[in-house]
Amino acid sequence: MKEKHVPLQRSLSLLRRLQRGPADKETLVDFVSIDFASDAYADDGSTRSRRLFENDLLRLRELGMDYEHERKSGEYSFRTFGSFSPLCLTDAELATVAFLAESFQGDAPNSAGVQQLLRRILDLLPANQQEEVVGRRQRLRMDLQRRSTQAIPRKVQMAIERTVGRQQLRFAYLSPNQADAAARIHTVEPWEYVFDTARGHYYLEAYRRSVEGPYGLWKEGQWQRYRPERIDPASVQVLPDRLPPTPPKRPRHPLEYWLAPEIARLGQITRHFGDMAIHETDGEGWVRVTATTDNLFLAVRQLLHYGPNCRVTGDAEARREMATLVAKMAEAYGS
Repeated sequence: MKEKHVPLQRSLSLLRRLQRGPADKETLVDFVSIDFASDAYADDGSTRSRRLFENDLLRLRELGMDYEHERKSGEYSFRTFGSFSPLCLTDAELATVAFLAESFQGDAPNSAGVQQLLRRILDLLPANQQEEVVGRRQRLRMDLQRRSTQAIPRKVQMAIERTVGRQQLRFAYLSPNQADAAARIHTVEPWEYVFDTARGHYYLEAYRRSVEGPYGLWKEGQWQRYRPERIDPASVQVLPDRLPPTPPKRPRHPLEYWLAPEIARLGQITRHFGDMAIHETDGEGWVRVTATTDNLFLAVRQLLHYGPNCRVTGDAEARREMATLVAKMAEAYGS
């Protein structure tokens, strides 16, 4: 390798380690010595060695990227690729990225991991190709929108498409759960926009940062699914706050249920959840199934479709939710 390329190679080696997560100087230096060259930095604590390391980091910013240094812990954290766009995809590859982004959502197998990988790829693309992926995703959604049972206001649709995975959104939301029929102001991190083929609706999957209503401001963060047609178009605000590199951790609820022989006899059990596992059969032919879900409300109602051919046994919260649903149905029918 030519000597003039060595500084750039050291900087790129630092970049490879920073992308894995926060690291202090010693960890970074050790990584470069293994990844690039054992003598990349002299282990003598000299001013020259220190400046060499600092200049290699500074070169990342000169290329358009950014990182931060936490003085208290001594750790460096990668923030953004900024204007550094080393990747350029073909039209076919852009179409594939858009297809994967639309296909692997909600409870699709490994959807969270796929979406995170796609965000990493998008970060490496120039701005025009990032916009091209957004456009291709919009065209893929058009067919689904025609199948949606309710119209979505154009202003709401555009705001969601502009902010998903990028920046915060604020809007007035009217939920049927509010007995006073008054809208609440929600400030959210919009992460996914999905079409539920079973229900015929679009949903905005967002991390709710705060809710403001008649009883004040509530700041307890949690994941929530929003119906876009219940958002007041006049209230929509696109906020300047950028989303973090990865979404907040979703809650994971374990499920255990048994399917009747009429459902499981041929071994063709529908995989409603991404990490389902099919286990033993009892003496009467019922098959035990385990899974996890990040939306217990929807998961239990999904299993309710089996009627008497499904028996939920775990966890306690899932069983309690199903028992409550069944009891209310029995009450509605006078049983």
